[in-house]
Amino acid sequence: MYRNTWFHGRESLRQLPPECVCDCSGSGNRDDDVSAWVDRLDFDGPAWLFREYLRGFDAWDARDLADHNENRKRVLWIWACNCAEEPGAYDYLYLE
Repeated sequence: MYRNTWFHGRESLRQLPPECVCDCSGSGNRDDDVSAWVDRLDFDGPAWLFREYLRGFDAWDARDLADHNENRKRVLWIWACNCAEEPGAYDYLYLE
């Protein structure tokens, strides 16, 4: 069940910890790290907003986006990568 601890509407209320950004970004497969951080942070948000946000990347089809747990991982991974690539620019996430 979604707990409103990460997002208020489209805006994040919290920042990703630097350790999370480091573990979940960079080259190579980060799936295990991302899964662990999603669980550790209890990272979640509105399912429909996550789907809408991820749809904008045109990387997943409707069937892929129906899995909210996977969407949680995708959003955290994208956010962590953005934070690593442009420090300070993505401290907070806006689900456009």
